[in-house]
Amino acid sequence: MSHEHLPRPVDRIVEDQCHRWGLGRHDAEGTGPRRPVVTLSRQHGAGGGELASRLAKAFRLDLFDRELVHQIAESAHLRDSVVQSLDDRDRQVLEDWLLSLVSDSYLSATSYRYHLTRVLGAIARHGGAVVVGRGAHLILGPHEALRVLVVAPLEDRVREVARRDRVDQREARRRIEEVEAARREFLHRHFHAEFTDLNAFDLVLNSGSLGADGAFEMLGAALRAKQWPARAAALAMS
Repeated sequence: MSHEHLPRPVDRIVEDQCHRWGLGRHDAEGTGPRRPVVTLSRQHGAGGGELASRLAKAFRLDLFDRELVHQIAESAHLRDSVVQSLDDRDRQVLEDWLLSLVSDSYLSATSYRYHLTRVLGAIARHGGAVVVGRGAHLILGPHEALRVLVVAPLEDRVREVARRDRVDQREARRRIEEVEAARREFLHRHFHAEFTDLNAFDLVLNSGSLGADGAFEMLGAALRAKQWPARAAALAMS
């Protein structure tokens, strides 16, 4: 995707974000804890998107939804803006981390996978973000992010999608199957991973049994309890 064909609002979002990162860089310097990062994966209809928005607002974190991350990863202009917003030390840490992944044959040969990893690594170095989808939980290790999966029973999700999209339950079920098939294909193609691998997450929340408020409270408690490494620490992926 070329820069000229990107929607202007995406360019503006990234420009504003990089400006905020630049203003906050000196305040964040030192060896204190880095601002938290949350990766949020979700079953379709489980309320993960709403939970991500609510968390970002409550904890004053930047929200990167799947489409924004996708467009940054595809655009040379946007991803360069994100990476260049890092200071020299953090850019070197990012490049060293990428080299280590390549040497371990972790990265696939696809350009998109490489650039997606580069963008998410830069976001993690800045900290203070909620990243929705795009396999971020497979790129950022437990020292870099709180990796969350939001689930709910299928029947609950069918009712929610039917209500939200104003369709009958048969169509809602079809939409859930279609979305989740696409997500499974994305993870398999780029990461050779399964969406159902719970070992890739630090926290699994069942919004069907907890409710939206209960899931939010548990996620907030986990975020407050997590120990974050100092900013001076290198990326510690696993």
